[in-house]
Amino acid sequence: MNAAGDHAIPPHTLTLLRQFLSRSRSTLSPQEVVKIAIDEWIERQRKAEPSTRGYQWKELFLPEGTEIRMTSDGKSHYAKVANDKIIFRQRPTTPRGITLAVAGDGRNAWRDLWLLLPGERNWINAARLRAQQNQQLDKLPTSQADTLHSAAKAMSQALNAAVLLIQHVDHQSTTILERRLPKNRREYDTLEDIH
Repeated sequence: MNAAGDHAIPPHTLTLLRQFLSRSRSTLSPQEVVKIAIDEWIERQRKAEPSTRGYQWKELFLPEGTEIRMTSDGKSHYAKVANDKIIFRQRPTTPRGITLAVAGDGRNAWRDLWLLLPGERNWINAARLRAQQNQQLDKLPTSQADTLHSAAKAMSQALNAAVLLIQHVDHQSTTILERRLPKNRREYDTLEDIH
């Protein structure tokens, strides 16, 4: 970074800021506004960093801050992932616990719960999110052990095919050679040795 340029605000931006502060009759100086803006930006970036905490719902990981919604009888009910627990009505619970508390037995949590992940704007159905995640996992490369196993299997199949091919060629060449042996030839087909 250029230390001399770190403190400089582009002149046009500084002029716009001063004009805005004057029109809005703000008591803040441009330096104070810049400091507030930078502090808020840093805080937003920290909040946007992915959390390692969250709730593991079977194969689906819900990061901390995920909101959970279920609608029943025209009413929406909300829960939130805090640390590594789902909190619903000030108590830790499970996705199934939410469906039981809201609508009783006979509801499928995957189908009935909607999720708003941190940093997202749109709610997504839990079953759909799980399906999307599974599709992404299917596209991931396999482990080195799986790759080596597949390579060894392919090499074994190739060697077996080569052995069969060699046996076939050997059989064909033996058959052709036997046809040329003198016992199978007519007398007039044999050539005399001329010395």
